[in-house]
Amino acid sequence: MGKRRKWLRRGVLLLTVLWICFIFSRSLQNADSSDSESGFVLRLLQKLNLGVSMHFVRKLAHFTEFWILGFLSLTGFRLYGKKSFLLPALFGLLIAAADETIQRFVPGRSGQIMDVLLDFCGVAAGCLAALVIRRLLLWRRKRKENRP
Repeated sequence: MGKRRKWLRRGVLLLTVLWICFIFSRSLQNADSSDSESGFVLRLLQKLNLGVSMHFVRKLAHFTEFWILGFLSLTGFRLYGKKSFLLPALFGLLIAAADETIQRFVPGRSGQIMDVLLDFCGVAAGCLAALVIRRLLLWRRKRKENRP
């Protein structure tokens, strides 16, 4: 295995671990801190006249956090030779369940089964996006190699 691939594997693994820490750090915030962050994003989006609600902002945050996790997870599993779509998706589901469980023990927060499902949808979408990008890159490389 080349040095470049080894560093890439380590980098993606580190990014994935750091991203999970970020997700859990958001869940460890009490309700007031969490509401303050969501309110800041809501005000930004309202300045763009998007007409979104606080509920939408919070759910979009869930989906986006776990989309990134799904993208990183599938990329990492592929770099380590695991071609399964199911493994990174189940890994993301485990992190989503842990995330919502953490929230149950934080003042003013609650763990929601629907949020686990939303998080899982984000993971699946992120995995799918990583798969599509990988296929496009491979197709592009193959096309380049076949040019005269």
